[in-house]
Amino acid sequence: MTHSLHSRTATHGFTLVELLIGMAILGIIGAMGISSYQSTRNPARDAARTVHAAFFTLRSQAMSNTQARRLVLVNGKDLVLQSALRCSETTQANWTQIGTVSLESATPLVTLTAPTPTTTDTTVPSGTKLVACFTSRGQASTAGSLRIADGKHTYLVQVALGGGVQTSAQ
Repeated sequence: MTHSLHSRTATHGFTLVELLIGMAILGIIGAMGISSYQSTRNPARDAARTVHAAFFTLRSQAMSNTQARRLVLVNGKDLVLQSALRCSETTQANWTQIGTVSLESATPLVTLTAPTPTTTDTTVPSGTKLVACFTSRGQASTAGSLRIADGKHTYLVQVALGGGVQTSAQ
């Protein structure tokens, strides 16, 4: 009975070629995943959704407590929520600030513009634009819109006189 020392071969583990092929496949899958994630980032869409929700909130608050609610664009970047007895209040002192819409995460990338000109409303300070005001019946006293854009995407959030809100990609 003779045993050869060289008769057993090592069959455990991976070869260098198998390891390199596995790493290449994982690298390709990772690159596809990262590029797919980057294409889902859309600051303008996120800001448009936030503004859309703010309009819905203002309308529901106006209907629930029978006070007028309005959204004012200040300095082209801040959205201020205000409250008064009626949309036709004639002095700024009658309007109370009830909150702001924070778009801080998208601020450097997103620009907000209200394309409809401000009416002769003296309660809106200079440098601001009235976007929309909801009456206690949930209707908008003036139809307004807000354009939200970043370098790649543009969205338009519109308020109809009936109080409906629509967001559309431009």
